[in-house]
Amino acid sequence: MLDPSTQERARQEMQKAEESRWKGRFSVDRSVAELRGRRFIDHQKDTQFTDAWIFLGILITIAGLVARNGFLLAGAVALFVVPLLGAIWNRLALYGVEYTRKLSETRAFLGETIELTLEVRNRKFLPVTWLHVLDQFPANLPVAGHEIRVNSVTNQGEFLSFWNPGIFGRLTRRFTVECNKRGYYMYGPATISTGDGFGMFARKGTLPGQQRLIVYPKLYPAEELRLPAKNPFGERAADAHLVEDPLRYAGIRDWQPEDGLKRVHWKATARRQELLSRVYEPTQEPQVLIFLNVATLERHWLGHIPELMERAVSVAGSLAAILAEKRVPVGLIANGVLPGSDQPLRLLPGRSPGQLVRILELLAAVTPFASAPIEELLLRESPRLPWGATLLVVTAIAHDDLLAALIDLRRAGRKIALFTLAEAPPERLLPGITVYHLPHLVADVIAPAQV
Repeated sequence: MLDPSTQERARQEMQKAEESRWKGRFSVDRSVAELRGRRFIDHQKDTQFTDAWIFLGILITIAGLVARNGFLLAGAVALFVVPLLGAIWNRLALYGVEYTRKLSETRAFLGETIELTLEVRNRKFLPVTWLHVLDQFPANLPVAGHEIRVNSVTNQGEFLSFWNPGIFGRLTRRFTVECNKRGYYMYGPATISTGDGFGMFARKGTLPGQQRLIVYPKLYPAEELRLPAKNPFGERAADAHLVEDPLRYAGIRDWQPEDGLKRVHWKATARRQELLSRVYEPTQEPQVLIFLNVATLERHWLGHIPELMERAVSVAGSLAAILAEKRVPVGLIANGVLPGSDQPLRLLPGRSPGQLVRILELLAAVTPFASAPIEELLLRESPRLPWGATLLVVTAIAHDDLLAALIDLRRAGRKIALFTLAEAPPERLLPGITVYHLPHLVADVIAPAQV
């Protein structure tokens, strides 16, 4: 009686012998199949030419010489000439082949459609009988009437197309891209495959060119946000007076005890060897900071409601567009982050022609990951902002911690307006704070109740 370890070794040896016998049989069957003229297609290889062609050519040549048969000799010559021509053809297959991708627009708003144009050109006398293009497309933006396959390994969308441009051929195809999701998207790179006309060889090439498409959030008109035509973000004080804007540096003067250390101009002090203070320009110009809360649950680490966040992003973008149209300096601060970053978004107020575009681009890229609770961000950023700036807080929920932070900021003299998408308006009184309750924007979404 064999012990268990000996039995296991014997079993393994028998299994290896069996596998070797099947491998040998498979190799013989494959060679016989090729000798019979049946083509064995190996999808892991770039060529279907094997040593069997040479072996078969030599065998037919010998048979033709022995039998003095011209037909066999002609067949043997063909077995050598066809692969040679195919190899030369394959060598030149990618030469002069161009694949271009063009978007009619590189920026679009949610819900719009754009045109995507693909073009293949063959700039040589040698025809391209087949061209297979595997192009990377955004998986979230559908192409009307066509399928975008998602690669399970890379999680990227792949668009397959087949072309046969011929000699000096040029083929153009147009597609419609539906911009149904906010974000930054990249098209490309593309991998092209082609080969000889006999189907014996194949070549691959990668085109590194890429195109970027930015899909902005949907914008609401002022009427849909239910903003009043006059003083939409709170009444201005009748006795408004000039205040110094720390963003407008005007010069220096002698330091005074009431200035404090924050106002000291240390470089000028070192040069003059006496304390000097910064002087700022006075201004009554209104400035607005939009604070966006990307969290849709009070405990943001528990997850988020995607559609609810998208509506909040749209409200923030709409407010920025309305203010930019009125030539009011506007900025954006959000507790959401950009892809690949862990820092909150921060863009100070400005009224340059490109300010609105920068805000919309940030909103297009912002992710639902909250770097910190919005109330912490408000309390941390407020001391750094111009004193006369109005703070517009956009949030899907209005929980107690946020309301307490808003009350503290209002008591400190800040001008605040709250835009909330919650099912019910804040129950706690917010004296001096303008509240816009916008449940109609999320009537088709299950919004969280106020906690």
